[in-house]
Amino acid sequence: MSFVFQLVREDEGLPPMVVFEDSTTPGLVPVWEEAGVYDALYNSDGRVGRDVSRAISYGLDRVTEDASLAQLMPPGVSQGEAIRFLENVNRACITHGAAWIRTR
Repeated sequence: MSFVFQLVREDEGLPPMVVFEDSTTPGLVPVWEEAGVYDALYNSDGRVGRDVSRAISYGLDRVTEDASLAQLMPPGVSQGEAIRFLENVNRACITHGAAWIRTR
């Protein structure tokens, strides 16, 4: 099972459309908590991308620069995977700032 982060956009007269989707292992929860992005990822349903982009950016910096967070990685998951996921989510939240967040 994986954690899925989506951004959904609604245009006038058209059905909602997923404009971004990425997934990662739920085993990274301890990393997300320590990096300060847990709420921005897991408790953001219905918010818009621009509301969480600053928190995601901060967490990305933490995961990139704080080597001690590597200790929290689950077996078989690299720090690079956590960085890749946060980079993608951060870029999408900035690009699609008005799109609303859906997680599962």
